[in-house]
Amino acid sequence: MKLRNLINKSYYCSIGHIGNKDDLELHERYILYNLPVLNEFKQHIIVVNYSIPYQKQNTELWKKYFPNCILLDLDHNRGHSFGIADQENAIIDYCQAHNITWICKTSHDVVFNQDILSSEIEDGGDFYYMNGIGYGGMEKYDFDIDRTIREDFYPQTNFYFIDVTKVDYLYDKTYIDETYNYIQTLKNYNGKVWHYIKGWTCEDFLKKCVERNNLTKYHLVPEEKYRILLEMVA
Repeated sequence: MKLRNLINKSYYCSIGHIGNKDDLELHERYILYNLPVLNEFKQHIIVVNYSIPYQKQNTELWKKYFPNCILLDLDHNRGHSFGIADQENAIIDYCQAHNITWICKTSHDVVFNQDILSSEIEDGGDFYYMNGIGYGGMEKYDFDIDRTIREDFYPQTNFYFIDVTKVDYLYDKTYIDETYNYIQTLKNYNGKVWHYIKGWTCEDFLKKCVERNNLTKYHLVPEEKYRILLEMVA
């Protein structure tokens, strides 16, 4: 199956942040570059949180290119990781409330090459992703490439496709609130929650969601190309 077929039936769900007026211009540059691929999606859901009151300007920007797009503005930004959790939960909540099946979860600053439309993918999956791997990730497998390919699963959150109808939840909201309240009590918090709470990463939550719901998963990077990447890392 071509990736275009999956894109054509998916909602493009992108998250972003506006911290200053220049962010709007930057977001528009990404839209224009990605437009040939973005136009292939069934619909568009845009989730943004703000440091400045630019909701009106952001709506005008996206509506200029996608008049029927869905804007989900979050008034409060709880910072790195927590802000992303809030945005991604907003996507899941909206899609489940409106009987949406397939989504492509991504971010405003992800660049798409038109070649992806003709990429071959496996049919019949519930979750299509790209794995995140680095030196430290391979180290725990003793740099055994075959074992890494076979056992490692660390899906990146800035680009994946998922059948939302087969998902219970992504982030446990009670847990997110509890851990957010906890870090507010820390002195000199460095903004990296995983340094204080083991396993608190967006990737870990996505991984747990896929495994908890027994989703059929497929890596979007062909094994022969992924192997080359791992050889370079090792």
